[in-house]
Formats: sequence, structure tokens, C-alpha cells
Amino acid sequence: MQNEQIIAFWQRRPFQKFDIRTSDGRVYTVDHPDFLSRSRSGSFVTYTTEDDRVIIIDTGHIVALEVVNTPAA
Repeated sequence: MQNEQIIAFWQRRPFQKFDIRTSDGRVYTVDHPDFLSRSRSGSFVTYTTEDDRVIIIDTGHIVALEVVNTPAA
């Protein structure tokens, strides 16, 4: 996945929740921009889970980014 695409989803204003799908089939839902960070080189992102675990994801294994559909109020 290209870093520009990841940054575009991450910095979208207003922020919209999005899923990160990886090559092993895992899905990580980013529901706030503070729960994701990027390495200086852009070769990996760090994702913080709801229970404060930290997961390092190699950006080469990100196969898709998808906006999470939320019902209208």
C-alpha cells in the first residue's frame, strides 16, 4: 500500500473511521487518528487496540483501506 493512501485516510477531516486490511486477512478498525502512528520511513504503522495493545503493521502487507459505514443519526 502506498504511504500517500494511508496518510490520506488518516488525515481526512472530518475524520472517518476506517479499516486496515492486511495480507493475512486481519482487519484493524481505526476509530480515531490518535490510535495510529507512522514510522519516519513510512515502512510501518503502529496501531493501538481498544485494550491498549500495540500492533506494528508493515505497510507492505496492507492490502486495502476501507471507510467504515456508520448509520446516519
